[in-house]
Amino acid sequence: MTMRISLIHMGDSITFGQYLDPSLRWTTIVSNCNRKVFAGLDLEIVARTYGVSGETTRMGLERFPQDVQDYTPDILTLQYGLNDCNCWATDKGHPRVSEAAFEANLLEMIARTRVFGAKEIILSTNHRTLRRDTLASGEVYEDANARYCDIVREVARQAEVMLCDIQMAFDGFSDEQLARMVMPTPDLLHLSEEGNRVYADTIYPYIRQSIESLAGINSSTREAVT
Repeated sequence: MTMRISLIHMGDSITFGQYLDPSLRWTTIVSNCNRKVFAGLDLEIVARTYGVSGETTRMGLERFPQDVQDYTPDILTLQYGLNDCNCWATDKGHPRVSEAAFEANLLEMIARTRVFGAKEIILSTNHRTLRRDTLASGEVYEDANARYCDIVREVARQAEVMLCDIQMAFDGFSDEQLARMVMPTPDLLHLSEEGNRVYADTIYPYIRQSIESLAGINSSTREAVT
């Protein structure tokens, strides 16, 4: 009997894969990896991507019932922060979502996902960007991004979920290397084709581990544990 595993990717434009053909986005690369890695097994992995450009955790929480809860996922990847930490002049330097609210929103998403049956939750920090502009708050954007990544780490610790530290992976690149992984000026934030490949390579081991855990697969022998 075929085992069905539902996987949902929830987040902002990085999860959506803004500016890239769908075939080049990290979520598609992950799906292709799943087909290759689990080929020949009696396993159906149904993946859905619900990334929305410009979205904060506050906005994501509003659509959580229809985009996550209704599908009762077995696995959820959760990625936010790049918009939450941003500051608009119209808000007089206040972040779009405060640190306290950002933490609370992530914790609520995780709690809701668990209530609706998720067994595996993967929470991601965000990649380092080349945005060095000063926000309306007086803070440099990349400093704000790093600070919100620390909140993500704390949420993962509190909620006892997997942490995929995307920021740490990208910290290993020089600015010259990073320039190939993000969109050119004036963007300097959204991931390029190369950046999406790095993202996929970083997060896939966590997704694979989650699938193997749910399916009772021993990765060293590739045999189901009965």
